Amino acid sequence: MRPDPAALAIEEVTSTAALEGLRPDWEALWNAMPGATPFQSPAWLIPWWRHVGEGALFTLALRAGGALVGLFPLYRYGQPEGGERVLFPLGIATTDYLDALVRPGWEAAVPDAASRHLALRAGCDAWEWPQLRPGSPLLALPAPPGWAEEVVPADPCPGLDLPDRVEDLAGRVSGKTLRDLRTVRRRAAEAGALRWETEAEGIEEPFEALLRLHGARWATRGEAGVLASPGVQAAHREALPALHRAGLLRFHVLRLDGAVVAVLYALADPPGRGPRRLYFYLSGFDPALERLSPGMLLVGRAVEAAIAEGFAVADFLRGRERYKYFWGAADQPTFRRRLIPPREAPPCAAC
Repeated sequence: MRPDPAALAIEEVTSTAALEGLRPDWEALWNAMPGATPFQSPAWLIPWWRHVGEGALFTLALRAGGALVGLFPLYRYGQPEGGERVLFPLGIATTDYLDALVRPGWEAAVPDAASRHLALRAGCDAWEWPQLRPGSPLLALPAPPGWAEEVVPADPCPGLDLPDRVEDLAGRVSGKTLRDLRTVRRRAAEAGALRWETEAEGIEEPFEALLRLHGARWATRGEAGVLASPGVQAAHREALPALHRAGLLRFHVLRLDGAVVAVLYALADPPGRGPRRLYFYLSGFDPALERLSPGMLLVGRAVEAAIAEGFAVADFLRGRERYKYFWGAADQPTFRRRLIPPREAPPCAAC
């Protein structure tokens, strides 16, 4: 039987407490979605809203027979008078993939019902949804009748298809990059005692080291870096334990003579899902040790660990930095979608 949009109950979630109350059902829905990334999980988005989000929460929870079958984590930003009011996805700016969640089997009914409800109730001048992957529910959501729509390319997310064995990397990564990796590993070993650690040995110290190293690296460019905001830092600190418990977190930490000199912060698709992706979110290293190529050391370590763990793709996330292509990554498209309601007709002077 085809799911009936009329059978759906739609709840408007407009408070942080109500959003938090959705967590168990949200987690169950997220786990049922084979293509959902950690960026759509409540472990990531609830802390984002609590510490980074501004404006008015306007999330839709759609249920059928009491079961959550759709979640549109959205918020309104701007003033209803004297400026544009836009409907954005939760997680914007600090999140590389944005999206809604729709339970398999409900791909037509849920977006249709959500579109009609948002058109009636959201009260915004535009809906703007960036960083949407092909097949995204937000990309497929029907435009309300009469609305203008624009879909344009957004930042690509280069990804490397991983082989089954580390020995087969030569078929995916250039020979020069692999030779350079061997060279920098020898150079680093000659600089002192090296030790690699993971999040299994703790999550607080790696994150605090990342803050320090990421900030120091960006300071050499006269910029603050994406972790400078206290709100962003607080969101990550709250998210990390839940991500760790769910198996979604990976830290790769490099110590040189006992001191942390480089950190890679990555997110992972959950155990048991396939094919799994590892998302290289942020890194930081001591700029005084740039001659040791710590960035290459981090990526080499993470790629090899991902292969050993059975990941199918190393996702370098948004941006066209040159090093990603040295590793054989190919662009994966994302899109920005903007929907604008019809303008009210101007008053008729002859009426």
